Amino acid sequence: MDNQLSLCAQIKTADPIRYTPAGLPVLTLWLSHESWQNELGERYLAKMEMEAKLMGEAALSWQHRQGCMVRVSGFLAQKGRRYPRPVLHIQQIYEI
Repeated sequence: MDNQLSLCAQIKTADPIRYTPAGLPVLTLWLSHESWQNELGERYLAKMEMEAKLMGEAALSWQHRQGCMVRVSGFLAQKGRRYPRPVLHIQQIYEI
């Protein structure tokens, strides 16, 4: 089954780096997106914020990049066993 998401967004906030028990750095970001979309022939202003997670060396590189416009791609998974809301697990991130 497919589970891939690609999005252009602004990094609204970045939490402090934390580390997994295995010592991998993890950065939690909040991404903000706004764009005009076409729905049933009408223009629609799509706005949203979403939580995203970046792991490994990339987490260290992006921890102080708030306000930066980025293109991200990755997959969605629930935040945790008790929290079913989706979180974007970033696999690629580029500044635009």
